[in-house]
Amino acid sequence: MSAQKRKLTNFLLQPLLQVRLGLYAILLSLGFGCGVFVIIYINFYKFYDLVLELTDLREEVTEILNSYIHGVVVWMLLALLVYFLITVAISIFFTHRLVGPTYAFRRHIKDLSRGNYKSRVNLRKGDAFQEVADDLNDLAVKLEQQRPNGL
Repeated sequence: MSAQKRKLTNFLLQPLLQVRLGLYAILLSLGFGCGVFVIIYINFYKFYDLVLELTDLREEVTEILNSYIHGVVVWMLLALLVYFLITVAISIFFTHRLVGPTYAFRRHIKDLSRGNYKSRVNLRKGDAFQEVADDLNDLAVKLEQQRPNGL
């Protein structure tokens, strides 16, 4: 159980920030999607009224269009669910690359403050703030050279 809990805490370093970013992207996309939906809805019903004017098959046309709309709604809800999951996953991935290095920086700074000048920051490939990590490592080298043997 603790191994699973550790994996989850490594995955969601700052859950509120990571999930919130994904939700903002989703809400913005939903707003855009609603605007597109309104445009399509208005134009579809203009087309529907035109078809009803041109034919005497009101019940048949209504039944066909309703079944078509039902199918589109099911596919759109499925697409929305997939979009939601992908957006949250991507936001967690990228925020992990942004937030993760701060944990390494904090650990390194604590080591330096305790006098452990051999400490170095090691970031994963693709993590943000690589330049900051290099600067902190340079600082550790300078401190180590100034105080030989950890004095």
